[in-house]
Amino acid sequence: MLILVTGGAGFIGSNFARLAVRKGHDVLVFDKLTYAGNMENIRDLLDPGKIEFVQGDVCDARAVREAVRGCDGIVHFAAATHVDRSILEAGTFVQTDVVGTYVVLEAARQENVGRVVHISTDELYGESGPKPSREDSPLWPKSPYAASKAGADRLAYSYHATYDLPVVITRCVNNYGPYQHPEKAIPLFTICALVGHPLPVYGSGRNRREWIHVDDHRGAPRGPSRERPRRGDVQHRDRGAEVHPRDRTGRRGRGREAARSHQPGRGSSGSREEPRGGQR
Repeated sequence: MLILVTGGAGFIGSNFARLAVRKGHDVLVFDKLTYAGNMENIRDLLDPGKIEFVQGDVCDARAVREAVRGCDGIVHFAAATHVDRSILEAGTFVQTDVVGTYVVLEAARQENVGRVVHISTDELYGESGPKPSREDSPLWPKSPYAASKAGADRLAYSYHATYDLPVVITRCVNNYGPYQHPEKAIPLFTICALVGHPLPVYGSGRNRREWIHVDDHRGAPRGPSRERPRRGDVQHRDRGAEVHPRDRTGRRGRGREAARSHQPGRGSSGSREEPRGGQR
């Protein structure tokens, strides 16, 4: 199977590309190589010829159509993801996350791609309140990043509902692990601690957060029964435990915990009381 991985030189995308190669798939990585996409993230795959690579922008319809042609599936990671950056550059996020997703979906429709997995985020729930958000919870995004991802999420579903495009949507909590950009919370805390700088905690630091190791995200089971997700499904990716950022800065990590994929009725933290980075 030939899989197109958009944003495959980024954090989660590059880790997914490794998994796909190990499972015996042919992989084509499509990435614009912005600050968050780095060829060194996939050097171990490129140099021995384990993957193909195309540099391109997901908003470039011609380039995307050419990349999609002949692919059996698409895993769409490409996105602008950092909350703070979105406050300063909202237009960039709308263009990349919404328009770019439209371009990918339209190319998939025109080329009759067999499966499209759209990587969304639990950011789009906004503040979840006392209970975790569910797949059918209302979407209340509070930043340009979250709003642009919500638009992309619903656009992906609309292509299933309108054109019967075989789309599956995943909404994951915060990721951490190898190849993550240092602007994100855990690598930023680590770097600051190593050089003796104060750890940057927003507000009181008591807002709830949930993290999942990128290996558990990329290889999470398909559902409680491990069934293949159906077209149009929305599935959570989380580990079922939340911490406060202030707690995270005051103790060492306790290792990876397995992710689980939720069916409707199961929860994801979705608690977003103060701004933070996204998860690419």
